[in-house]
Amino acid sequence: MSITARHDGLFEGTANYTYHILGCGAIGSSAAIQLARMGAVYFHLYDRDKVEDVNIGVSQYIESDINKEKVDALKGHLLSISQELIIDAHSGDFDEFYFQDHNDIVILGFDSMKSRLEAVTTICSNPTTRPKCIIDGRMGAEHYQQYVLPRPTLQQYMKHWYSDEQGDEEPCNAKATSYCSNMSGSFIANSVRKFITNAPLNGNFSFHFPTMMLNKI
Repeated sequence: MSITARHDGLFEGTANYTYHILGCGAIGSSAAIQLARMGAVYFHLYDRDKVEDVNIGVSQYIESDINKEKVDALKGHLLSISQELIIDAHSGDFDEFYFQDHNDIVILGFDSMKSRLEAVTTICSNPTTRPKCIIDGRMGAEHYQQYVLPRPTLQQYMKHWYSDEQGDEEPCNAKATSYCSNMSGSFIANSVRKFITNAPLNGNFSFHFPTMMLNKI
C-alpha cells in the first residue's frame, strides 16, 4: 500500500526530514496530519495541554480524545494514517529541542508569542543544532500569518516577532475557526514541499478570509 500514490511525481523527499511540531493545537495538529499524508515519517510532538471540548471544533481531535494529552492523541491519529511513522511525544513545557541531525524542520504553533520566542531562543541557542528551517504559523479566527526562516537565527526571528500585547488584534489570539486552522496546515505543508524540493519560497505572507486576499508581509 502506498498512501502517497496520488502525488507520486509531484514531489518526493518528505520522509527524509524530521518534523518538530511545537504546539499540537489547531495549527500543529492540522500541519502534522497533512505532512503524514504527504509521506512524512519522523515526528517530534511538543505540547503541555490536554484535549478539551473547545479543541474539537478547531483542531484534528475527536470527542474520544477529550482529557487525553494532546501529544498522545495526535500521535494516535498520525499512526491511524500509517503504522510506519516514528513519533516521539513530549508532554509538558517546552524546555528542550530534541535535535535529530536529520534535516530537522520546526513548525511553530504555540498559542502565545511569548512561548514562541522562548522556544526559538532555545532552538537557536546552539548553532550546531539549529534546524534546517522554522515555519511559524500564526492564526486568528479569520486571519493567518506565516513566516519561513531557512537556517534560522534568533536575530532573524526577532524581525518578525511582536509581543502578545502588541498582537491583540493580530494572529495569534484565542479566537479560532476550523477553516482557518485547516488552511494553516495546507499553507505549512505547501511550504514544506517547496523547501524540500528547493522550489522558490513565498516568504512571509498573510491570508485574510473575509476578503480572500493573500498578501506578502
